[in-house]
Amino acid sequence: MAKVGLKNFRWSRLTEAEDGTASYDGAHKMGKAISCNVSITSNSATLYADDVLAESDTSFQSGTVTMGVDEDADNEFAPLLGHTVTDGGEIVRNGNDAAPYVGIGRIITKMVSGVYQYKVEILNKVKFSEPSQENNTKGESLEFGTTEIEGMVSSLANGNWSKAKTFSTYADALAYLEGEFGTVHATAVEVTPSTASVVVGATTTLAAALTPSGATDDVVWTSADTTKATVSSAGVVTGVGAGEVVITATANGKSDTCTVTVTAE
Repeated sequence: MAKVGLKNFRWSRLTEAEDGTASYDGAHKMGKAISCNVSITSNSATLYADDVLAESDTSFQSGTVTMGVDEDADNEFAPLLGHTVTDGGEIVRNGNDAAPYVGIGRIITKMVSGVYQYKVEILNKVKFSEPSQENNTKGESLEFGTTEIEGMVSSLANGNWSKAKTFSTYADALAYLEGEFGTVHATAVEVTPSTASVVVGATTTLAAALTPSGATDDVVWTSADTTKATVSSAGVVTGVGAGEVVITATANGKSDTCTVTVTAE
């Protein structure tokens, strides 16, 4: 068996019952995975009797997890660390902020006897600490900087601290990972055109940008009539022919529309 990949970091806020039963508020993304290191500390106790080892304990005590991601996006890291993000997109860090306990999951790609397999690893109870900030100026050669965040791994009241399952397909692994953390409660997505019209000229084409709000997942854009206007994955509308066209943005399982008027120059 060889490990050949790592992807799909997911986290979810933990609610733990007195008996250790865990429930989660839905799978949230945490940047693209670069690295993950889990270090476990075990109990180490021995008892000798009659000059031989009579009892020993090497059970789980605690652990740390260090996760490297491509981007420390505010909307992903702030709730993970207990910080507030204002409506204007500003992240506010307060000395009284307390990071919540969360569940953490990832998918490890393996090759076994020449066949790909996908192993889901989940840590049931983790609390993250504030990551260090290190920034460097651009030198003669470009170097990419990434972010690492470290958390303390604990066990639930029933003693469970981790679980894992291996699948033959990536789709099944991702479905299991996100299913273990429950369903994300969708929020509405609203679309606002920065300009309500697109002017089409003989030599130039002007584009209107559409801005979504309230989306916590990738936005899918569609044009009701591509003979009049097309829309890119970034929400940029380009006029093709004259007339009104309805543009739809879909995210979080919900949609919103706005009308863009395309006029000939």
